[in-house]
Amino acid sequence: MNRRRGFSLLELVVSLTLVAVLVGVFLERALYYRELAEKSAMEQVALDLRSSVNLRVAELVLENRFAELPALAARNPMDLLAGKPQNYRGLLPAAGTQEIAPGNWYFDNTSKEVVYYVDSGRFFAPDEQGRMRVAWRVKLVEGVGGAAAPQWARLELAQPYRWF
Repeated sequence: MNRRRGFSLLELVVSLTLVAVLVGVFLERALYYRELAEKSAMEQVALDLRSSVNLRVAELVLENRFAELPALAARNPMDLLAGKPQNYRGLLPAAGTQEIAPGNWYFDNTSKEVVYYVDSGRFFAPDEQGRMRVAWRVKLVEGVGGAAAPQWARLELAQPYRWF
């Protein structure tokens, strides 16, 4: 009655290999969903910014204050939000962008763009300069005939991006 108890070496190796594969698959999916959540959060802030700009423009148009629209295009759209995002770092000149950590927003005072620096960018295509960022700016919409004063303003992407 000499029975061995416990795992054999082969069973132990197979078990550890299986656990390693499962952990690898789990980590891959967790990183994917983390990046997807970052993209969704960024797009939600952008939608809030767009809504705030639209509300401010509608207010100016209803009050017949079209002359104030050009000033809105130079203004920081984050100032229109009821509450700024936690990861908003404020107003920076273009030269100060090296100080911005990934996963944060800032307003570029030179280009008048609201910029988000991507943190988890495995599925993000960088811009022409190789930067992992997405930028929006307030664009004026001219009136009929092209020579008329601006009649509206909206928040637009400064350049298209591809993420996923």
